[in-house]
Amino acid sequence: MWWYIAGLFREVAGIAPSLEAVAGRLKLTTERGWEELGSVDVAMIQIRGVHFALHRMENSPMTDTIVSVIKETEDDEAAIDILLAALGIGREALTFRGNLR
Repeated sequence: MWWYIAGLFREVAGIAPSLEAVAGRLKLTTERGWEELGSVDVAMIQIRGVHFALHRMENSPMTDTIVSVIKETEDDEAAIDILLAALGIGREALTFRGNLR
């Protein structure tokens, strides 16, 4: 499914906790999908009206969880704050902002 909807999302940040830890904390199920570079594990959630896709490339040396929001999201910083609050972690968990590439 990720292959079909990935174009609706854009990266806004990376967070240090692993995808497994984030998914467990939010009680999400991850699914395996594909991107151009290979398989990716993804979990999706809507929190306070913001649609998030949390993902990690399977063979990436980076252990961060990449945070994407639906493209129509107007305030990336507010969206990031919503996710961090839901996870109960602070901004120190951010490893990057914007697009990793």
